[in-house]
Amino acid sequence: MRSLSIILFLFLVSACTVTKKVKTGEMAYRLKQFPLATDLLEEEYKDENDNRARARKAHLLAKSYDMLHEYGEALQWYDVADQLNYNERSDIELAEALKRNERYTDAAQLFIDVYKRTRDLDYKLQSDLCLEAARNMDKEDNSYVIQPISSNSKYSEYSPVFYQNDFLVFSSDKPASTGGKEYAWTGNTFSDLFVMGIKDRKVYNFDPYINTNANEGTAWFNKSYDEIYFTRCYSEDQRDQYCKLYFSMKPNDFWVEPEALPFFDDKTNYGQPTLIENDSVLIFSVCAEDNKTYDLYYSVRVENGWSEADIMPSSINTEGNEKFPTAYKDTLYFASDGLPGYGGLDIFKTYLRSDGSWSRPENMGIPVNGGADDFGLVVDPNFKSNSNVLSQGYFTSSRNTGFGDDIFFFAQYAKEEEDKTDTEEPEVAESEEYNIYLAGRVVEVQYQNDDPNERITGKSPIEASDINISSPDTLLNLKTDKNGRFLLTLNDGNYAIKASKKDFLTNSIRQRINSQNLTGDTTINVEIALDPIIYNQEIILQNIYYDYDKWDIRDDAKPTLDSLYATLDLNPEISIQLSSHTDCRGEIDYNNILSQKRAQSAVDYLKSKGISEGRLMAKGYGKTRLRDNCNCDDCTDEQHQINRRTTFTILK
Repeated sequence: MRSLSIILFLFLVSACTVTKKVKTGEMAYRLKQFPLATDLLEEEYKDENDNRARARKAHLLAKSYDMLHEYGEALQWYDVADQLNYNERSDIELAEALKRNERYTDAAQLFIDVYKRTRDLDYKLQSDLCLEAARNMDKEDNSYVIQPISSNSKYSEYSPVFYQNDFLVFSSDKPASTGGKEYAWTGNTFSDLFVMGIKDRKVYNFDPYINTNANEGTAWFNKSYDEIYFTRCYSEDQRDQYCKLYFSMKPNDFWVEPEALPFFDDKTNYGQPTLIENDSVLIFSVCAEDNKTYDLYYSVRVENGWSEADIMPSSINTEGNEKFPTAYKDTLYFASDGLPGYGGLDIFKTYLRSDGSWSRPENMGIPVNGGADDFGLVVDPNFKSNSNVLSQGYFTSSRNTGFGDDIFFFAQYAKEEEDKTDTEEPEVAESEEYNIYLAGRVVEVQYQNDDPNERITGKSPIEASDINISSPDTLLNLKTDKNGRFLLTLNDGNYAIKASKKDFLTNSIRQRINSQNLTGDTTINVEIALDPIIYNQEIILQNIYYDYDKWDIRDDAKPTLDSLYATLDLNPEISIQLSSHTDCRGEIDYNNILSQKRAQSAVDYLKSKGISEGRLMAKGYGKTRLRDNCNCDDCTDEQHQINRRTTFTILK
C-alpha cells in the first residue's frame, strides 16, 4: 500500500506539471512565446501554398519580430503581408514599420496614400510628421552627443537611474539575473536590477532582497537614497505577467523585505515609478485590466503612506501609451506613442506650473528620439552646467543596434551661433505657414464601484459623440470615431468646443489657437470628459462650506456652484434637487431648519445666475442621512466633515 501511494503521488505530480505542447507558430504567438513563434512561423510560411494563409503567417511574423524589437525583420514581413493583401490595415502597419525603421520619406508617401483613400486627417498628420523627421535627419545637429555605454550587451539593458551619485542602477535580462529562469516572451532570463559604477563601468547584481525569481526592473530612489520604488512582475501561468509597484527602505545600510503598494487589484498592471516635488508625489504608469494602453497616475505622500492613485490630466495622457516617467527638478519626462512623434515610444517633457497645472508636453526631438522606442531619460543631478554643456545623462533606446534595448549617454551642448560681420546683409527669413491640428478625444469618466462620489478609476472613449466647434467666424459640426477621437485643422482664434451624446451630460471646453512663433506643424491635444446621466442619486459638491450657524454662500464655495451652473446651462433639459446635510451633532429640528436654509441659499445663487426656478428644488435633510455612521461621540473631525455636505440630484 505504501509503494502504491508513492506511485499515485508521483503520477499526480507529473500530471500537474504537464504543460500543453506548442505545436504551431500561431499558438506560440498567442502564448507570447515570440522567439519560438518566429522559428515555427517561418517554416510554416515556406510550406504553405494558400496565399491567404501565407499572408496571415507573414503578419504574425511581423508582429512577433516587433515584440522582439527586431524592426528590420518586422518591416520585411509587414511588406510581404501587404503585398499579399492581408487586410485593409496592411498598408497602415507597413507605413508604421517604415517609420520605426526611420525610412521617413517612404512612410510619408504611404501615409498620404492612406489619407487620400480615407480622408482621415490623422494620416495626413502622420505624413507631415514623417516629412519633418526626414528634414531633421538631414540636418547636422551639433547640440547633442549620443553614444551607447560600454556595459551594453546582447541582452536588454534599460531604465537607468542615478544611485548614490557614483552609480547607475538599471534593469537587464542578462544571464546573471536571479534564478536564471527563461522568460518565454523574450527567450532570455527574467530581468533583475543591476548596479554599475559610472567611472569604472563594473556591473554587479543589486541587493538580493530586491531581486527575486520574478521580473524586477524600472527603479527610482528618493533624494537620500534610503527608499527604493521599483516594478516587480510575476506570472501564474508563465504567460501573462502582472506587475505591481514595490517599496523598500534602508534604515541601517540594509534593504528590508519589499512590500507591494496596493493601489490597484491583482489584475491591474502598474509600475515604472518616479518621485517629484521633494519626494512628496509618486508618478507611475497604469494599465487597467479592461484597457490595452497605459496612462500616468499619481499619488501624494500622506502621514501613513500614500493616497489613492489619481489619473494625470488629459494634456499628458492620450489614447496611446504613456510610460516610463522620470523627473528632474520641476520637469517630468515620460514616453508616449499617443502624442505626435517619430516612431514607437518618444520621450516628451513637461513641467509643473505655479498654478499646479502641467505645461503642454514637448517632444525632445531628433536625435534623442528616432523611429524605435526611446524612453527612460534621466538627467545627471550632480552635473554643473556651463556655457558649453547644458546637461548630460542617460536614456534607453531600441534603435537598430540589433540587441533590443540599450542605454545611451547624452550630453546637450549650447547651440553655436554663426559669426556675422557688420558688412553682411541681414538675411530675410521666408514666411512659412504651418498647420495647427486640433486632436480631440471624448471619454466617459469611470468611477470606482460606478459611484460618482468615489475616485476616478479610468476613462473609456465615446464613439459617435456630437462635436460642435464655434468661434465668432466659425461653426463646425462633426462626430467622433470609434476611438472617441476627432481631428481637424484650425486657424487662429478662440474656440468653444462642445461634446454631447445621448444619456450623457453635455460638456464644453475653450481653446485658444495662436500660430505666432511656430517653428513647424503643431498638434494641440484636448480631452472632453462626459459623465453619464444618473437619476435620483446624490452627487456631492466638493468645497462648499458654511460658517458656523450661517447659511449664506461663502466666496470659496462659488467656483463649485459656478461649475454646476455651467453644467445646467449646457443641459437645459435636466432639473435638480440641491440638498444640504449636517453632521450628527445638535438638535434635530435646529439641524433641519439650518440645512433647509443652506440648500435654499445654493438654489438662490443659481437662480441669480439665470437658471429658472422651475428646474431647481431645495431640500434640507439635517442629520437624517449620515454618510458616515460613526458613533457621534467618537466621530473624528474628518468624519463630521464627510457628513456636512451639499449635494445635487438629477431628477427623473
